[in-house]
Formats: sequence, C-alpha cells, structure tokens
Amino acid sequence: MKPFVYIASPYTKGDPAINTHFQCRIFDQLLSSGLVYPYAPLHSHFQHTIYPRGYRDWIDYDIAILHKMDACLRLAATHERLGYEVDESSGADGEVAYCRTIGVPVFHSVDDVYDWARKQQ
Repeated sequence: MKPFVYIASPYTKGDPAINTHFQCRIFDQLLSSGLVYPYAPLHSHFQHTIYPRGYRDWIDYDIAILHKMDACLRLAATHERLGYEVDESSGADGEVAYCRTIGVPVFHSVDDVYDWARKQQ
C-alpha cells in the first residue's frame, strides 16, 4: 500500500486562490509519481465557496484527517510565473506541530517525500 501524504501549505495568508492552485498542482505531481497517495486539504476551498464554514471547522477537520496520514509535506505556496511565494501559515505550522506530537514524519521537499516513500515499499 502506498503511503498517504498530507500537503500542508498556506491558505489564508497571501491569495487563497493561488494557494489552492499551488496545492492542487502538488497533489497532481505527487499522485502522478505513483509513489504516494496525496491528500490536499485545500480541496475544501471549493466546498467552502458553496457551503462556507468557520475557520475552526476546517482546522478541526484537518486535524482529524492527520491521524490517517503516514507523512506530512510542508511547503511554501509558489507560482513561478507570477513571482509569488508565501511560506507563512499558522494553520500549516499548527498541522506540522500536531504531526510531530502524533509521530507523523514531516518533510519539506517533494524529493524527500519520494525518497522516504521508496524506502517504505
């Protein structure tokens, strides 16, 4: 079974649409690798546009999901063409801190996730 990897990156700092686009791109990259099953919590951006919820609801949901994950990938949101980069995120930093308390390994690059995933197989 391939490991499940939670993508932690900014949402509310900077531009939420660009941040969501970034996470969807990383999701696609990870899924296409065939090495892991990614989880993109910012897919909830689309749910939120139709059925808005409070920030705490989304954080609580994400924390519950973290218990199901095998690893966490913490990245800054980037968009090369726009020269955009946002790293600051209290939500993503909180998710990383929580992962560490429950023993879920945290990585800071896609290549490190790939190396780890290959060792898991």
